[in-house]
Amino acid sequence: MTVSPSVLIVDDEKSFRVVLQTALVSEGYDVRAAASASEARAEWRRSPPDLIILDRNLPDADGVELLREIRQDAEERNVDVVVLVVTAYADVENAVMALKRGADDYVTKPAQLSDLVVKLEKALERRRLQRRVRALRHKEEDVVTLLRASKSPAMHRVLDMAEKVAASPDTPVLLQGESGAGKDMVARFIHALTPGRSESALVELNCAAIAEDLAESELFGHERGAFTDAKTAKRGVLELSHESTLFLDEIGDLGAKVQAKLLRVLETMRFRRVGGTRDLHVDVRIVSATNRDLARDVEAGRFRLDLFHRLDVFHLTVPALRERSEDIVPLAEHFMRRIARRLGKPLDGLASDAQESLRAYAFPGNVRELRNLIERAVILESGPALSARSLVLSPASRGAVNAFFSIEPDANGAPPTLREVEREYLARVLDYAQGNKTRAARVLGITFPTINKKIADYGIKPG
Repeated sequence: MTVSPSVLIVDDEKSFRVVLQTALVSEGYDVRAAASASEARAEWRRSPPDLIILDRNLPDADGVELLREIRQDAEERNVDVVVLVVTAYADVENAVMALKRGADDYVTKPAQLSDLVVKLEKALERRRLQRRVRALRHKEEDVVTLLRASKSPAMHRVLDMAEKVAASPDTPVLLQGESGAGKDMVARFIHALTPGRSESALVELNCAAIAEDLAESELFGHERGAFTDAKTAKRGVLELSHESTLFLDEIGDLGAKVQAKLLRVLETMRFRRVGGTRDLHVDVRIVSATNRDLARDVEAGRFRLDLFHRLDVFHLTVPALRERSEDIVPLAEHFMRRIARRLGKPLDGLASDAQESLRAYAFPGNVRELRNLIERAVILESGPALSARSLVLSPASRGAVNAFFSIEPDANGAPPTLREVEREYLARVLDYAQGNKTRAARVLGITFPTINKKIADYGIKPG
């Protein structure tokens, strides 16, 4: 069930209030009305609406002065509200004054209801976007603080390099690392420190999570009628990331056709929507990430060499969590605080036995596994601190990690290759999951399309 946006109409003209209220209710809005500033203040105190349609001339107050009061109170109470000021058709000066005092838009009388509804919808959509941008910026600031608090020399080396490339806002970056190692966090770190781009939200696309026939539309957008279900035009993530950063996760899963088109974008910063006839220009930095050996994929003909070189201008390898064990407990405490706050659970911290258990675990699923583990533990914990009894460490993961060290060396005594280790790991987790690929993907912290591709690449037959 969705909550309808709430609207407060403040106007002393009864016919205007009634007609507008009826029209907005039919559009699905929750509408209240006030005939004066005093009534409007009472309604505001009772429950602040999402949007106010405010008459410029009220019998007991100046509408612009009431607007100033509402804006001030909204700021103190940390409330978002959209305000549309209603003014006489010829009174442009007052409309401009209202905009300067904090109105989001203005409406002239006599008002066309269809135009008013469109303005209202656009204003609410702007507010939704502003909220999302603020939330994403807060998340990016949180990530920067968290990563800079790392106690791992290996991670500090990566962050030092990331900070250097952040100062070069157009340079493509390729992040390599195991699934769940925190490549997305490093991408946010780079974006948050990039001058001229960090003012906009980072845009993300997980290439492994979309079907190949939809990838082109997701990346480049499409025009109306470009294919059967294209009833309206749609902007792709490239357009949405104009003057920002586009993070392409699991870039190795991108199909050959889209690879060729992405190469053109990197060369010219121009592209066409699916079904489009004109070139669009974007100013965007591409940060891509993969848990695969793209150089090996190039050799095997699965990834374009020219695209690989375009993406790999600045290469960073994000260390696995087991390679920066100093960060396990601080990360766990960070996740615990954030999740406990969201769930309303007053946890003091991590008990000593929980810290010992976490340090002794190898975390094959990396930071993603740690975060999921802590969320389960916070839900289960009933004491004042997070204890070891609430940590449900995966036996499948423990067995799979132990399997790494049971692989015999070859005839010459050489250790196994990373590919051999990964194949053995995947085979054992699939065996534990009794051939259930969805369950195995959840244990490994990867998507279903990724595990499907790995099974095919390694020629594994799930039991």
